[in-house]
Amino acid sequence: MASYLYNVNMAKEKLTVYLSPEIARSMRVSAARRGIKDSDLVEEALRGKLLSGVLERSWARNDDLSEDGAMELALQAQREVREERRQKRRAS
Repeated sequence: MASYLYNVNMAKEKLTVYLSPEIARSMRVSAARRGIKDSDLVEEALRGKLLSGVLERSWARNDDLSEDGAMELALQAQREVREERRQKRRAS
């Protein structure tokens, strides 16, 4: 798979996951509609959900960022996530 950020081939690792039939069916339909592989859809979803996607986008936009600047961005993101969690708990 070519990385959308670096345009290089990345090795893939085989992973077995167990999904409910409804989720598996939805995944297959969504991938087919978009004309992509199931594994690419799963990887895209995980990248979107996991912090690594945020970090990759940040690195791509801020390749000249200093170490202190990077730390400040990370701390700001952490504060935002914590505030979002607090708001969700209050709403419950």
